[in-house]
Formats: sequence, C-alpha cells, structure tokens
Amino acid sequence: MNSDQQIWQMFQVGHEPSFKILFERYNHLLFNYGFKFTQDEEIIEDSIQELFVKLWCNRDTLSADVAVKNYLFKAFRRTLIKKIEQSLRRADVAQSSLDYLPFTIELPHDLSMIRQERAQEIRDKLDQALQQMTTRQREVIHLRFFDELPYDEIAEIMGLSTKDTYKLYYRALDSLRKHFGAFGLLVLLHILNTLRYP
Repeated sequence: MNSDQQIWQMFQVGHEPSFKILFERYNHLLFNYGFKFTQDEEIIEDSIQELFVKLWCNRDTLSADVAVKNYLFKAFRRTLIKKIEQSLRRADVAQSSLDYLPFTIELPHDLSMIRQERAQEIRDKLDQALQQMTTRQREVIHLRFFDELPYDEIAEIMGLSTKDTYKLYYRALDSLRKHFGAFGLLVLLHILNTLRYP
C-alpha cells in the first residue's frame, strides 16, 4: 500500500482515487478524535467534510512536503473548534477558553488480556483520574497513546511548544500515577499502548 506521502502527492495533482484513499484512511481516526470534543456527530461529520472539500479545492496550493497525519489532525481540530464555537454562540453560550470542551477518553470494552473484573476496575479508576485532569491533559494522552503521534506533532496540533507539550504530558501522567500507583500506572500505560480504536 502506498505511503501517506505518495497518496498526498498524487492527490495534489488531481488524482481522485488518491483523494478517496486519503479520506478513507483518516475519516474514522478524525471522527474518533472529534468525538472527544463533542458528541454532536453532525458537527464532527460536517467538520470532516469541510476539511476534505477545502483540501480538494486548494490542492494546488498545498505544500507537497507535509507530515500528512499531523496536517490533517491540526486542520481538522481548527475546523471542528470553530464549528463548536459557532454552535455555542447560536445557543447563546459564552466561553473564554477551550476548557469548556469535555475531551473525554474511554477504554474500549474489548480488554481480553485481563479478567473482566480487573478491566472494570481499571476503567473506573481511569474515569476518576480523567475527571481530575484538564481538557488539554486528556487531549495529550489521547493523541500520544491512541493516535501514536510524536510530541512535536502533538505540539503543532494543539498549538503549543514541544517543551510545553512534554510538561502537559508529564502532568497528566502524574495525575494518573496518583490514582494507579507506580506499578498500576505501568499496567495502564501498557494497555493504552496496545489498544487501538477499531
């Protein structure tokens, strides 16, 4: 299968099948990411559609040398947040920062590697730990473990410096450590590292 970079370059010269592959490759990942900000599926789907329409219309002006996954996540995040803010303004809700966005993380229910009771215990503890985190801490955990992005790309997506991203990540780990203990945290991180969204 062609790499993202090859697909991107073909798409840029107007190759429609490559554009379709790009959409199919990232549609589900972007939807899952968007669902952490809002459970309004219509807003998420509209944001994905708007992103890909803009990509197609502006394909000649886009850089050929991009980290495709990073670019799509960053552009999608910007589009989605704009739509959420428009929706809130229509609903007459005024907020001054991204902290009002929930950015939830859930462990998938298929944890066959451990007994069901233990899985439920881990889920409950994780829920408690996540409630103590900021929106951005939850987001950095998601991008690092579920989307496997390196810190510099997470920083770009979230509009932070790499240094601030590291700090945010380690604060999030500290918060998890308080709930799980050192050994329990290692188990959780192993589970997060081996889980992928279907």
